[in-house]
Amino acid sequence: MHWTRKTIIEHIKQLHSQGAELNYTSAEREHLNLVRAAAWHFGTWRQAVEAAEVNYEGLSKYRRWNRERIVERIKELHTQGADLSWRSVSTEVDPPLAAAALRANGFPSWREAIAAAGLDIDNVARYRFWNEERVIAAIRELQAAGHPLSSKAMQTSDQSLFCAARRRFGSWDKALVAAGFNVEEIRLRRPKSAKRKLKAKPETHAKNGVSLNGHTKNGHAENGHAGAVKPRRRVVLAR
Repeated sequence: MHWTRKTIIEHIKQLHSQGAELNYTSAEREHLNLVRAAAWHFGTWRQAVEAAEVNYEGLSKYRRWNRERIVERIKELHTQGADLSWRSVSTEVDPPLAAAALRANGFPSWREAIAAAGLDIDNVARYRFWNEERVIAAIRELQAAGHPLSSKAMQTSDQSLFCAARRRFGSWDKALVAAGFNVEEIRLRRPKSAKRKLKAKPETHAKNGVSLNGHTKNGHAENGHAGAVKPRRRVVLAR
């Protein structure tokens, strides 16, 4: 079926009139394609339901907050790629969820609510300060400081930025392009450390007994010819 905003709304209205469960968990289980199409066209399943003029808060499994509802909502937001740091949820993403999570019938802390949803708070918090503008700014700062920006180098030196860039832009290469860099040039650019090693090779050669002009410490040329010390000639006088 070809989904459009109109057909999505019509389908949601039809399901609602049939008494179908339209909370996120039930809809994802029973109508996965519809949920995915709704997220694509409306941003979230909730916005699609509300666009169909259905009271999302009044859905059967969402009449009151409890632990099950809190966990389901956290999972829903995580699936949508929302920022689940406490600051973001409590001020922008879903303030009612944040408030409900810490009530008496909720959880002792937001960390425990996240854990109940099967998520790691440290992984969730990793992206709380990263947005596209900050990723781009960080990449440009590294480039200005002379740091290598290849994918391999970044995975070693700054995995947090690397993961955030992939999350926000889809790939590290796309993040580089957004920051105004040529990906091919970044891949071909030799790190400064490698250049220093190349310059250091003659010195290492000298330490092994050969000077920079090709002579050994005892005065003989490395090739055994030019620069070798000539032996003294014995002069024999005729009697």
